[in-house]
Amino acid sequence: MLWAVTIWRVPSAVRTVKQRALWAAFAALTLSMTLRLPGVMHGLDHWAGVNNLSTLFKHWLGMIAAGAVVDFVVAIARPETGRRLRSRHYVALTAMAVMAVLFAFFVPRPRELTDFYEENVGNGWATIYYLVFVVYLGIAMANATWLFWGSARHASARWLRTGVRLMGIGTAVGVLYTLLRSGYMASRLAGLADSSSDIAVDNATDALKYMAIGTILVGSSIPAFGVAWRTVQDGRHHRKLQPLWQDLTAVTPDIVLRTGLLRSPRLRLYRRVIEIRDAALALDPYATREMRERARTAARQAGFAPATSPATEALWLRAAREAKARGASPVGSAQKAGAEGIDDLDFTTEVERLIQLAQVYHSPVADDFLNATCQEATA
Repeated sequence: MLWAVTIWRVPSAVRTVKQRALWAAFAALTLSMTLRLPGVMHGLDHWAGVNNLSTLFKHWLGMIAAGAVVDFVVAIARPETGRRLRSRHYVALTAMAVMAVLFAFFVPRPRELTDFYEENVGNGWATIYYLVFVVYLGIAMANATWLFWGSARHASARWLRTGVRLMGIGTAVGVLYTLLRSGYMASRLAGLADSSSDIAVDNATDALKYMAIGTILVGSSIPAFGVAWRTVQDGRHHRKLQPLWQDLTAVTPDIVLRTGLLRSPRLRLYRRVIEIRDAALALDPYATREMRERARTAARQAGFAPATSPATEALWLRAAREAKARGASPVGSAQKAGAEGIDDLDFTTEVERLIQLAQVYHSPVADDFLNATCQEATA
């Protein structure tokens, strides 16, 4: 699963510096977990001729992964400091160097061990080595948890907020993992616990570790699925507004922006909304006050709430469109286009409003209103 996520995130890592840090975290974590496989572990140690060298590499990769997670959340929560080399990088490099010295000169490694942790529980130098690793990991996860939860409060989209919070939960579980691991190693070294608890503690810490990794994986994936879902929704909304756009722009062709095809569904939807709004502004002078009053009355009689729904606008807009198509003269001056910019709107609300307007615009109620308006105009 880790390999799949790492490969899946390669394109986003190439495009965005922020995503590059998250990809680096998953890549390092994937390699670290891969080194836990007995075949890979013993193969590397045999090739290098150094007993349990894979353990040092595995821990280094774990530290790189933790540091990259912190870099990612810093880029989200504090982007102004994200590009500078911070003290946390020097702390990580120092911790990795200390671990290398301890591993090479002090930790006993007379033979290749299958489980380096279990075999060295209670050994002084091995405990110090592990504590350096676990303490750094705990501090990094605690910082990440604090930053994730702080940035989640400012996330605008619900799916983004959920993903960031889940990642914060994952790093918080990582903190619990480091507390349990370090506390047990210290108690074994002090003689406060014996080997009878080794297996239970190892199983508990492994469960916490996998829970932390899984939660971070899910949390980091939710925003991507949220973007995919929004893309699908944007495409659906774009298609729903197509008939309304075609009908309005047929009599107001000048408002259509002649540019190349936009690839982004969100940008195409933005374009569609803007051009529908501009077309409505262009048709506004063709709607008399009496026409608007009749539209309000017709909407109320059809069961619509004129004050809260776009039904009234849909009715008079349909009639104004036909008036312009027949060559009628405008009865007023057009509103200034762009008086209320698209950035001033709640875009989601505006899209929903236009979809409702489009449904009424093409409804039998609008057909009846148009027929009655045309009959009155020719009377």
